[in-house]
Amino acid sequence: MFQSGIPYHETGTFKSRRTFLPDDQYGIALDNLVKGCTDILLLNPSGTHIFTGRRCVQPQPDWWFMGGRMFPGETPIESGQRLLKRELGLDISKDRFDIVCAQAFAFGMREQEPKEHGTTDAQFCYRVQLLNDDEVQKVVLDENEYSETEWKTPNEIIAGNYHPALKFAVGNMLAGNVLKKMEALEQKEEGGGGGGDAEMAALAREFMKKRRDVDEVLKTAKDYKLVSKELNYETTVNSKY
Repeated sequence: MFQSGIPYHETGTFKSRRTFLPDDQYGIALDNLVKGCTDILLLNPSGTHIFTGRRCVQPQPDWWFMGGRMFPGETPIESGQRLLKRELGLDISKDRFDIVCAQAFAFGMREQEPKEHGTTDAQFCYRVQLLNDDEVQKVVLDENEYSETEWKTPNEIIAGNYHPALKFAVGNMLAGNVLKKMEALEQKEEGGGGGGDAEMAALAREFMKKRRDVDEVLKTAKDYKLVSKELNYETTVNSKY
């Protein structure tokens, strides 16, 4: 997503009245509502690898993002801050969240009964880069929800057997990285620091190529196969705009 962020518009005065829902009531809510989620591509300090966890619970018992459900009254970034603090013990300032993309999900299964009713999500995906080894050491996930964790390069994710939503986000992140270079070059030129049309044109061509690569992800979504030995569950994905 090539915008500065996700605007949050509060019309009037909103006060959250969120309350705990028993499993049966929460299941009814899942049948009737689309959950808002903030998910994060968490990068190592050098920006070369992305942290992924292989989930062992529904939905999506395979490699996936960090993140989870938004609460009423939270901005997407505030949700991401809460989730990273809860899951990984990371205190991340708002200015470290860079918007990557937005996606919508429909999963055929869920953890809550009746499991086969599935669940639907609307996702805001952000990029967060860790600053140092102290932050890296905090990145440990709950073994009850994740069976494995790995740091993977963007190319490993794009070329491997990973959910097209994960590939789509990584592809958008790579295109966004080029766009940032274009913005930096423009600022440099405005400040009289050099740069030029040839360099900007080369970056524009690179950006357009990576943008087309993102669309290719959806065309190859049928090649992905989810296999969870823990849950004895297999399925495929249908992706479309």
